[in-house]
Amino acid sequence: MDWFGGLSVLSLESRRSEEMASLIDKYGGRATVAPSMREQKLDLSAPLAQFERDLAAGNLHAVACMTGVGTRLFLRDLVARDPRHLDALKDMAFLTRGSKPMQALKSFGLTGTSVPRPHTWHEVQDQLLATLQPGQHAVLLEYGDPPPVPMLRTLHAADLQITSVPVYRCMFPQDTLPLARAVRETALGTHDLLLLSSGTQLLHFLKFAQRLRLEDEVRAAIRRMVVVSIGPACSESASDLGIRIDLEANPHKMGILVRTAAEHGPALLRSRLERARLEKAG
Repeated sequence: MDWFGGLSVLSLESRRSEEMASLIDKYGGRATVAPSMREQKLDLSAPLAQFERDLAAGNLHAVACMTGVGTRLFLRDLVARDPRHLDALKDMAFLTRGSKPMQALKSFGLTGTSVPRPHTWHEVQDQLLATLQPGQHAVLLEYGDPPPVPMLRTLHAADLQITSVPVYRCMFPQDTLPLARAVRETALGTHDLLLLSSGTQLLHFLKFAQRLRLEDEVRAAIRRMVVVSIGPACSESASDLGIRIDLEANPHKMGILVRTAAEHGPALLRSRLERARLEKAG
C-alpha cells in the first residue's frame, strides 16, 4: 500500500510533536508539525483551599475529571497541602472523561467511573445527572477551556451546585514561528491533509490565522483538504468552529489517527479534487 504517497500532511500536535512527525513519515507523508499550544498551569491556591473546606464539611459529592493533565496537577497540589486528603477521597464519586484521567486517579490510589463513549461533555453531563441528587455539589476539573455553557445551564437547571476549577489554560506556544509558517502555507494551499488531536489545536490555528489576517484563506484551504480527527470530542469541537471532519480515528489514539488518515485520506482527496475539476469544467 502506498499510504500517504508523498502527500503533505499538517499536524498541530505540541506535546508529542516528534512522535507525530515520525508516524507521518513512516506512512509515506511529508510531515509538517506546527505546535499550536502550550499548557500553562494556573494558581490553584484559592480553589484548593475551597476544595478542602468543602471536603471537610461534607459538601462535596462528586469530582468530574475532564483531563488527565489537570487531574494529576490538581491532586499533586492537594496532596502537597495535606497527604491525609487522599484518605478522605477514597469514597468520593470520581467521574472521568476517558482513560487518561482514570490513569491519573490510579496513580494516586484512587478510582472512578469512566463516562460512556464517546467521552464528550454530553456524557459527562448525563453521568453527573445520574450520580447526583438535587442540591448536591460537584467539582469539574477543566481541560484547558471552560466547560460548555449549555452543559452548565442543564446542570444548574437540575438544581446541582457546580464548581468549575481551571487547573491550566491552553496558550499559544512560546515559539510561534512554526505556527505562523503553517498558517501561511495552508492559506497558499500547500498541505493536503490536516490531522487534529484536539479541538483546541484547531481553535488556536484559526485564531492565529485571524491574527495574520488570513482566516478566510485558511478556512477555504481547509475545505479542500482532508481533515482527520482523533475522536468524537475533537470532531464536536471542530464542528462548533465550522470545520468539517472527513475521517475519525477509532480507537482514539495518535497512531490510529495517522494510520486512518494514510489508509483512507488519499483516495478521499483524489475524489474531492476530481469532483471539483468536473464542477469547474461543467
